[in-house]
Order: sequence, then structure tokens, then C-alpha cells
Amino acid sequence: MGNLRGLSVFIVLTLAVFTSARPKSGPNQKCKSGPVDLVFLIDSSRSVRPHEFETMRKFLIDILNTLDIGLDTTRVGVVQYSSQVRSEFSLKTHSKLENMVKAINEIVPLAQGTMTGLAIRYLMNEAFSPGQGDRPKVPNVAVIVTDGRPQDRVAEVAAEARERGIEIYAVGVARADMTSLRAMASPPFEDHVFLVERFDLIYQFGLQFQDKLCGIDLCLESDHGCEHLCESSPGSFTCQCLPGYRLNADGKTCSAIDLCAERKHDCQQICISSPGSFTCDCNQGYHLNDDKKTCSPIDLCAEGKHDCQQVCVYMGPGVFTCDCNEGYRLNVDEKTCAPIDLCAEGKHDCEQVCVYSGPGIFTCDCNEGYRLNVDEKACSPIDLCAEEKHDCQQVCVYSGPGVFTCDCNKGYRLNGDKKTCTPIDLCAEGKHGCEQVCVYMGPGVFTCDCNEGYRLNVDEKTCSPIDLCAEGKHGCEQVCVYSGPGIFTCDCNEGYRLNGDKKTCTPIDLCAEGKHDCDHVCVNMGPGIFTCDCKKGYRLNEDEKSCSAIDLCAEGKHDCEQICISTPGVFTCDCNKGFKLNRDKRTCTNMDMCNTVKHGCDYQCVNTPGSYHCICPEGQLLQDDGKTCGTCKSANIDLVLLIDGSKSVRPQNFELVKKFVNQVVDSLDVSAHGTRVGLVQYSSRVRTEFPLNMYHTAEDIKAAVMKVDYMEKGTMTGLALKHMLEYSFSEAEGARPASRNIPRIGLVFTDGRSQDDISEYAKKAKEAGITMYAVGVGKAVEDELREIASDPVEKHFYYTTDFSAINTIADNLKLNVCPAESQGEVEVKDPCACENLVEFQQATMNSLDQFTQKLASMAARLEQLENQLLSRK
Repeated sequence: MGNLRGLSVFIVLTLAVFTSARPKSGPNQKCKSGPVDLVFLIDSSRSVRPHEFETMRKFLIDILNTLDIGLDTTRVGVVQYSSQVRSEFSLKTHSKLENMVKAINEIVPLAQGTMTGLAIRYLMNEAFSPGQGDRPKVPNVAVIVTDGRPQDRVAEVAAEARERGIEIYAVGVARADMTSLRAMASPPFEDHVFLVERFDLIYQFGLQFQDKLCGIDLCLESDHGCEHLCESSPGSFTCQCLPGYRLNADGKTCSAIDLCAERKHDCQQICISSPGSFTCDCNQGYHLNDDKKTCSPIDLCAEGKHDCQQVCVYMGPGVFTCDCNEGYRLNVDEKTCAPIDLCAEGKHDCEQVCVYSGPGIFTCDCNEGYRLNVDEKACSPIDLCAEEKHDCQQVCVYSGPGVFTCDCNKGYRLNGDKKTCTPIDLCAEGKHGCEQVCVYMGPGVFTCDCNEGYRLNVDEKTCSPIDLCAEGKHGCEQVCVYSGPGIFTCDCNEGYRLNGDKKTCTPIDLCAEGKHDCDHVCVNMGPGIFTCDCKKGYRLNEDEKSCSAIDLCAEGKHDCEQICISTPGVFTCDCNKGFKLNRDKRTCTNMDMCNTVKHGCDYQCVNTPGSYHCICPEGQLLQDDGKTCGTCKSANIDLVLLIDGSKSVRPQNFELVKKFVNQVVDSLDVSAHGTRVGLVQYSSRVRTEFPLNMYHTAEDIKAAVMKVDYMEKGTMTGLALKHMLEYSFSEAEGARPASRNIPRIGLVFTDGRSQDDISEYAKKAKEAGITMYAVGVGKAVEDELREIASDPVEKHFYYTTDFSAINTIADNLKLNVCPAESQGEVEVKDPCACENLVEFQQATMNSLDQFTQKLASMAARLEQLENQLLSRK
């Protein structure tokens, strides 16, 4: 623990930038810090620019120059991370400084994301493992240098690393997040967390290293922060505490030693603490024995130290309570006693009457009409009815103890003598509640009945009329109409009429009976319902009765190209003057387009039936636009396209990039002896999708382009230019020999800033005679695009802010040059060679096609003249 504390000070002093610098020691002087296993964990995400990474590389080398490097002294390992983790060298790899410096100078940045949590887990499980050179009982120290917010969770894995004894220093630069740095670093944070504004400031860490480590009494010359005592050691210090205190976990402040709280005492009951010491005491009711540790209870009753009137009761050490003899109770003063009158207090169990017989004693008695039970507490009422001591004719009713009244059975009424009974006729007395008929059934009993056409309800008193319709007890075919209790008549639904049997119904056909007002056609839609319709060529008006003729011409429901002639529901087509109706009876042919449209022919316009074409004077060729004339048509070129497949492009935009490539291919004369096309995709690495000599038709190239898979990751444009120069334009990959003067054209498509340098290979490509085009989208950097493009830059540089607009760039991109410029010396071809025969055949077919077009033009002109003669007749 002492070595680790000393190492903490060593690292703090190494990284501190907040104190003033002292003059350096000699260049060969090394600070002796004792054995340490030190691993640097460096962030190489794409947000770290190349020049910033070089600054960090030099910082590492400067730190190493101050350390006593060796297998028995300080061992050093370096790990870089981004979206993945890579060990550059482990603790056991190098024992000499020069080998470490060489390895650091060879580090290539990963240039991806910022997975700091993944890197810390690698540090814990791999870098500080015996297999990687970690030594037992030697302090493990990690220095993490990062410039951004982690893209994964760091708090839990960093805490686990610290629990395993790894001391972590977090150095943040520029965009680093202080909360994340504190989550990674070991406490105290003021010694383990550093944040600077830019990368060039981390050189200050190295400038403080040797001066702070060697030959300074830190207790005297630094703000050590010790609360009590500071004890100095070479290059470090430790804090100490006064007697009775111990050092806290922060290594600086002190806390009093509480032997009572730590249970480091032998008091039986109470421990009273002072720093590093204690005294004993007793709880209330106890006194401290002579040994000054144990306690004995106090019995006040046995010692007669009480003021109870009758009884003293021991309740515990130093505690008593007073009580009274039987028949007495304790007064409110809890000392004296008073006699108990249970009757007056109601504290007895007599059911009716309590008689006081002395302190705490009583007897029971009963009220009039009751007698005392054998338990001498409860009383029972005297029931004259039950004892048959009455003169009632039918029923004796108990009315209370020793009291009764007479009553009669159901259906009888008590007479005036209050003893005898007479039968009751409720129907005769009108006391029945029947709605219609009351039927006498015996003394006090009746039943209800109903008149004809009614039935008795479930309450057996009221009556309801019988509705034969609702009960379905009728013979009506369609509708039953209630006419009174037990009576009904039949009717029919709308659209039907009742037959002579007064039960069945017949449907009404209004169309057949002529009872409608339709203009053309009446359509029977069901009983008593109709709708109107119209004859062919007419449609029903909004009144749904009258009809109007359909004018397909006026409604635009025709396919005549020029003139529509209407009849009801039908039309025929015709043409304007100067046009002829074609055989499809719909379209028209312009017989003189050269004089009726802006043809744009450079030399001469030639009519054909419904069209025209342009021709050129002898010695000139019609260009690709079909209008202008010139001395050449298109070039044979070797074209290599470099397309950006980085993560920022996005999958949907990458599909637009592939369509852009195919638009470029459509503008070229692709063949084995014409234009050749190769495709390279790049991100953090470079991949040839297909070389110049793989495909010889535009269709094959376009199909291969659409099968290209999106790479994602970084943007290494400089690496892609190097690959194009050294491999893509080699004869091994299909580039034709430089002696043939076939133009070599490179097209770079990108959406962002390159993560490496482009200057060297952009310049070498143009010096090698490659014409470079640069196409940028979105966040592409204009300065980089202009550096890539050939002169004049304005003709070789294109940019748009949106991927959706790149098709317009493809339309405007002109890659062709004249054959005379591209072929150099005239190539003498073998007329018998197979490919030359094919070329001759193709040229002959092209000449025949041009001749056929001229004949067709002449035929169209003759037909036009013939039509003019016929029209004059």
C-alpha cells in the first residue's frame, strides 16, 4: 500500500500542469520511483485529427524519456482504442526505451468510435494479466487519454478495475466530458483527473515530470493537504495522524479513534469515549462496582427505601411500584389505598340488582316479575303463558315478566272481551287488493282472478290484457295489429297489399302498373320500389328521373390526339391541318416537323413520318446530342471511380451513389477496345470492387455496381488515391500501356473530410498523367476537392449539398475527349484479326443504318408531296 501511495504522488506530479515549472535535470538523469507496471490507454477515435495524434505520440515519448525503464524497474505497455481495442505492446514486450519509442512511432490510428468502457475492460482482463507481463505485488497504474464522451458505459467497469487495485488517471482534452473522466478516475479526483483545452497543452505534463519526481521535499514545498502531520520521502510524501487518531481513506485527513464505537473495550454497560481511550459507567438503577467495569442492580423495596401504605413491589434495578391488599385499590398518588365498593362502581356481574356487603364484597337480587337463577347472579322472567296460567280462547301472547295478552289465529279477529275470536271474510270486507275479481277461500284467505281477455300477473293481484300479436298467436303473414285485449287484425309491409283472406300479402310492382315518372327506363327494385335508368349513350340526371346525352369529347373521356367528334356516348377522332390520322384512328402524324418545331439541327433537318433527324455536311460527324456536328464523337478512356463508403454516407444514400456511377457509365462508349471502367470503394480501408479488365459492356458494369456492398467505417481518401495510382491503373488490372496514349481518368466521390493526408498522392496522380475529377456532397471539404481535381479546376470539380441532386452532376459530367487526342499515333490493325473484323462489321452496320434512315426520310417526303397533291384535287 505504501508503494501504491507513493506511485499515486508520482503520477500526479507527472501529469500536473497547474504548478510553475522548475529547470530540468540533465537529459540522462532518471527518477527512481521503484518498480511500477504502467499502461497508457490512448483514444484514437476519428475525432482525434492526425496532427493531434502526432502530438499525443510525442507526449508519450517525452514521458518515457523520464522513466527508469527496465524489467525490474518500470514496465510500460501501450493500448489504443476507438470502436475496437488494440494492444500496441504489452508490459513484457520491451525492456529498452529505444524499442518502445520505435513501437510508438509505428502506431496507426484506428479512427473509428469511442468505446472507452470496452477499453477499460481489456485493460483489466488482458493488459494487467500475468501473461502480458503484470508482476505480483507491483502497483498497477493506468493513464487514460481521451478527447470525447464515451459511446458506452464506463462507471461500472472502471469501479471494478479500481476494486482490483488498478489506480486510474483520466486525462481529458478539448471535447472530453468531465463527468465521464471522474467516473473513470481513482479518488481523490483532484489528484487523478486532468482536463485541458487542446492537445498541445499535454506537453506541459512531460515538462513537470522530472522536476517534480526528483529531490524535492514535498511536505515543505507543496500544498500537501495533510490535516495533522506530513512525512516526506524521495519524490513523494505521506500524511500521518496524532496519537488517538487514524488516517482516513483520502490519505490526508484524520479521524479520532473511537474504541467504544469499535467495541474495543470491556465495559459491562456504558462506554464513554475519548480519542484512543475510554471510561465505564452504568445504566440507571445500577451502580458501578469496585472493578470500575461491571454493574450491580439496586433493590429499593428490600432496603425499605419506599413510601407505600400497604405493599411495595420490586420492578427491577432501582425501580419499584406500590400495591394494595385484596378489597382495596391504589389511589392516584400511587402510594395510599382506598376500600372498593363493587356495586357503586358497577364492577359486579349481577344481572339486575347488586347489594353491597363490605370492601370488595356483594350479593345479587331481581326486579319484580323475575326470579333469581341458581347461579345467584342472573334473573329469569316469569312467563304466565308458558306456565298456562291464562284464559285466552286461541293464543296467549307473552307481554313481559308476569304479564300476557290474548290473540287469535290467522283469519280470525279478537272479540270485545279480549279473550274469544270470530272468522274474517276479506272479500266481503273489500280488504283483498285484487284488481278485478276476489274469490273467498276460507277465514282470512282469498285468491284473485281476471275478466275475459286478461290474465293474472305474477303478483297474483293485478291483471294484464292479452296481446296475441306480441305473443305470436295470430295467422298474419306480415304485420299483426293489436286491436284490444285478446283481439287483432292483419296488415302488410310497405310495398305490399292485403289479400282477400285478410291474412296474406302480395308485392306491388310500380313499373308494371305504370305508376312511375322515369324518362327512359323503370327498373323494379322490389315490392313498391323502383329506380330510373337511361338508354345507352345517356346518363341519369341529378333528379334521378330524366336523362341527358353523354358527350365524351366535352368530358375529356377520349384518347384522340387532336380533334374529338362527339355523338351520345360515342366519339370519333380527326386531325388538325397538316396532320394525318394514323391507322389506330386516334393519333396524328405531323407530316412536316422540320418547319413546325424547334429542331435545333446544327446543319440540316430531315423530316420522317411523325419525326425528324439531323444530318451533318460531308467530313463531319453528328455528335451525341443528335444535333451538333464536329470532327470527333467520343473518346476511348480508362476510367477508375473511387467512391466513399464511409459510415456518414448512410445505406440509402449509398444506393444513390451507385445510381450516380451507372449514370456516368451510360454516357460512355464501353467495350474491350473502347472505354474501360474500374470501381474502387474506400472507408477505413480500400477495396477493389472490379478492375478495368473485368467487364466489357455497360450492362455488365451496371449490374456489378448494383451488387456492391456498403463498407461503412472511416474516410481514408489519401489511402484510396495511393491504391488507385499503384494498383488500379496498372496493366495487371487492365490499364492499357501508356504508349497508346489512352487517357487515364480518375473520379473521386466523397461526402466528408478525409481522415488522412491527400496532398501527396493527389499530386502524384496528376504528375502520372491521370486526369482527376472530384465530386463532393454534403460535408465534403471544398479545399480537399480542389486539391484532388485537375486543372482547370472549375471543369474538374463538382459539389452539391444533397445526395438527391447528384444525378444532375452525372448529367453535366463530361469525361470524353476526341479520339485523335486519345490514340496518339495511328494504330495499324490486322484486317484479318477477329476483333478487327467485328469492328469492321459494326462500322458497316452503322453506315447501313444511316443509309436506311435517309431512305425513310425520302419516302416520308414523297408521301407528304402525294398528300399535298391529293388535297389540291
